[in-house]
Amino acid sequence: MAEQSSADFRGTLGRYALFGEIAAGGMATVHLARLIGSVGFARTVAIKRLHPHLAKDPDFVAMFLEEARLAARVRHPNVVATLDVVDEDNELFLVMEYVAGESLSRLVRKTREAGKRIPPRYVVGVVCPALEGLHAAHEATSERGSALGIVHRDVSPQNIHVGLDGVARVLDFGIAKATNRVQETRTDQIKGKVAYMSPEQLAKGPIDRRADVYSAAVVVWEALTGARLFKADDVPSLVYSIMNDEIRPPSSIAPDLPKELDDIIMKGLDREAENRWSSAREMAVALEKVLAPAPARELGEWVRETAGEMLAWRIDLVHRIESETSTSIPPPMRVDSQGPLAVHDSGVVKAPQSEALIGAADAEAVADDERETLYRPASEIDGDAGGVGAEYTESGAAKSRVPLVPIAAALLLIGGGLLAFRLIQLQQTADTPAPVTAASVEHEPAISLELSRSASASASAPPVPAPRPRVDPPVVAPKPPPATNNDCDNPFTVDAKGLRHPKPHCFKR
Repeated sequence: MAEQSSADFRGTLGRYALFGEIAAGGMATVHLARLIGSVGFARTVAIKRLHPHLAKDPDFVAMFLEEARLAARVRHPNVVATLDVVDEDNELFLVMEYVAGESLSRLVRKTREAGKRIPPRYVVGVVCPALEGLHAAHEATSERGSALGIVHRDVSPQNIHVGLDGVARVLDFGIAKATNRVQETRTDQIKGKVAYMSPEQLAKGPIDRRADVYSAAVVVWEALTGARLFKADDVPSLVYSIMNDEIRPPSSIAPDLPKELDDIIMKGLDREAENRWSSAREMAVALEKVLAPAPARELGEWVRETAGEMLAWRIDLVHRIESETSTSIPPPMRVDSQGPLAVHDSGVVKAPQSEALIGAADAEAVADDERETLYRPASEIDGDAGGVGAEYTESGAAKSRVPLVPIAAALLLIGGGLLAFRLIQLQQTADTPAPVTAASVEHEPAISLELSRSASASASAPPVPAPRPRVDPPVVAPKPPPATNNDCDNPFTVDAKGLRHPKPHCFKR
């Protein structure tokens, strides 16, 4: 794939924020993207976007999805993981793990342009892990444990990625078989794939893992010598050369190479599959016995030095994308937590849902000054977006700024009004004389007031005949009321502010 220079924001793809192309080929373009989660989780990924005419081919789509599903079963440190497949708006997107680094193809070309050859230890340090990744794919099983029989079919320097961590990884599992169904239009792309195909693959015969072993042997031969194994001006001539030309050992091109490497590589390049190494791991073990591979630390430094400005540009691009789509706000707290709920936006732009990203219609461009505000607290952007009276602490949590003094004053006014209403009720009750009836026996204040009036008028009142006895059940006489003073005639006092207060002993029950 050819390098691109565009990294503009292109909109959203489900839960992915899609950015510009970093590579392009006859089958797809590769984009940087960011997976945005709902709790502040974000991850940089690479998305291979198939060309629209391929995504509209139902046979191609069916095979592509089946191959991608199988590729997702390959889990190994030396394989670029297939994370997701997205079908949206009649387009297909393959989501893959993003690893900062460079393809072996570009590393070989850069070294050759500098008039050098890759040190053999570096070649072994790159190819042997790639062979282990191929072996893991060949051994992959289904969920029920049955062998899947995966064959990559497109092992080439373009599909071996060497990371800045010094780890080699095989990529593009799951699309090689579908790619073979596509009629490519660019001759160089056809030649690029044909140059690494095994004879049985070119003959359209049955293939197995040993076809990948052959392709890997071609990769090793070219990486050690810095030359092309098969050369031709057109595809038919190239196919003829692969099927018929004599294959020279690597040491005939680079005499300083150990002769033991010749035997290992030539066995992998045998035109008869049964004469090759039976597995990719078997070939890797043989190479490591002859030449110790360079450590990953050393390989990572070599990649950084060799890849040059393009790698530095891509690293800077990723840093800018990650800074623009990152958030310093902590994730929301649990609903049952005792603390306040933090306001949080984790998408590319603000949206009602925390996972929502900017819509495709608004996706053509996002200015830098707009991106700087994407993850500020909502109160800094919309004033009160964090809730009524909310502001943010240094940690990003929302805290209340509702004034307490007005609330306390309102409560005091309400309480004073209720108290005054109750006092008026008590005064009205005290001013109304209660008749002396059987029902009023339980109200001690009324009895006390009536008895005091009877005592003062006993000297002049005529004798009253005794009432006839009632048949009602006996009533337990209440306790005699406590001695009262004549000040209960006015059961209230008035303080210096003019407020009336009840006398407790006049209203004691």
